[in-house]
Amino acid sequence: MTKLQAFKRIRHYLKSHFIYFETDFYDGTPRFTMIFKNCDNCPDKILESCVYFYHDCMEVKTYFNQNAANWCKEYQENLTLVIRLLNHINATVWMRSTDGVGGALYAPSILYTPRIFVTEYDCYDITLATLIPYDFYEIAPLETEDYITAYCPDLLNKLSPAIFHLLLGTIDLQQAMHCVDKLAKGER
Repeated sequence: MTKLQAFKRIRHYLKSHFIYFETDFYDGTPRFTMIFKNCDNCPDKILESCVYFYHDCMEVKTYFNQNAANWCKEYQENLTLVIRLLNHINATVWMRSTDGVGGALYAPSILYTPRIFVTEYDCYDITLATLIPYDFYEIAPLETEDYITAYCPDLLNKLSPAIFHLLLGTIDLQQAMHCVDKLAKGER
């Protein structure tokens, strides 16, 4: 699959599923930007996501809104703890993405492994990022589209309480890690 084919296919998927998106270029790279509302655990109940179309792969970045970034800047004294929690998430959370209808379309799998981090250069965005080679997308198109539009936003929504309670100082690092561990085991 080529970059242009992937671009067209994802654009069609977003339109056919009524997912709001905008198209632009970032440093010469085509990009879709989406906003996901009703993320009840997230600041302002909103998440944002971008898909960047590079020569041989896509990069998917899902992140909290600007208010969340402002909190990271405001509560910098707790940011080191949050980064330790993000390292714990990167090391322990290997969740299976699913079709959302009990396996009727495809079996749950660990197809992609996102990484979570805080962006540099004083942006303070907590970001979930994944590189997706076009040949993987060609082999598993529906799984990839669901991963971009459902799995990544759902994962950040589920991780949000542990991250932001730790950032705001209402729980300690051990409590936040415990929340993440419960999530990784499928508990709530």
